[in-house]
Amino acid sequence: MAKILGPDGQPISSDMLAQPQTAHYSHLQRELQTHPTRGLTPSKLATILDQAEQGDLQAQFDLYEDMEEKDGHIAAELGKRRRALLVPWSVVPPDKPSARESAAAEQLAELVGELADFEDVLFDVTDAIGKGFACAEIEWHKPGKYWLPKTITHRPQSWFTVHRGYRQELRLRSNTTAADGSVGEPLQPFGWITHVHKAKSGYLERTAMFRQLVWPYLFKNFAVRDLAEFLEIYGLPARVGKYMAGATDQDKDALFEALVTLGHNAAGIIPQGTDIDFKSAASGQADPFVAMMDWCERTQSKVIL
Repeated sequence: MAKILGPDGQPISSDMLAQPQTAHYSHLQRELQTHPTRGLTPSKLATILDQAEQGDLQAQFDLYEDMEEKDGHIAAELGKRRRALLVPWSVVPPDKPSARESAAAEQLAELVGELADFEDVLFDVTDAIGKGFACAEIEWHKPGKYWLPKTITHRPQSWFTVHRGYRQELRLRSNTTAADGSVGEPLQPFGWITHVHKAKSGYLERTAMFRQLVWPYLFKNFAVRDLAEFLEIYGLPARVGKYMAGATDQDKDALFEALVTLGHNAAGIIPQGTDIDFKSAASGQADPFVAMMDWCERTQSKVIL
């Protein structure tokens, strides 16, 4: 009987192909993203990066997901680079092929071409360009003579951890520690398509391109927030309310509410005997905020390019 051999030359049990490795990882499938960009500050960002260097990668990868989703400039520039790889493909035999090699290449091209949404798989593996690595899990079935991929599903980077040994090894985050102190479960042979893409040399936790984009992302968000606050008050006159001596707390609250209402609706009512003065309108320029946003986006474009 023919046997399937793994990368180490040892036979692979067909039982390993019967179901995906993550089928029993219900804790990962039920896990919700933490969205660390909410209330992100320099101190919080530094903590996330430090935790990643210590082996806790979940918050860092959740941060990367938020950045790509919330920052239109990053999404657009990274999308250009990822989609540039979606070109026509082919399976070709080696140079000076034998008849057997030519037939095998032709058969493989036919089998790969029958995979559903294979172009989506090619796009999914380019997720490694920004995040350092991408893993797609293969679900196998045997409709006829051959074992064939039934589905190939992208798995979030937050599902994985890194085992440091002689070489770094990507593993599933199993929430268990082996007797030798290693963490995570090794990826099953023939169960995964794994692409590692380093933007810089070093440990995998620090080589993702998004790690170089986190600070411009943070500074840009501060500038956008400050610009929004500036635009909210720019051109509006300052309003000062005056209440009579002996006014009650209720009178004061009513006057303050009237001041706020005037700022948004240009209309309001005030208690009898009170007064409102309008001072000169707020002034200033939006240029400094826009300059900071432009600098951040230029830096993002350079890094992605």
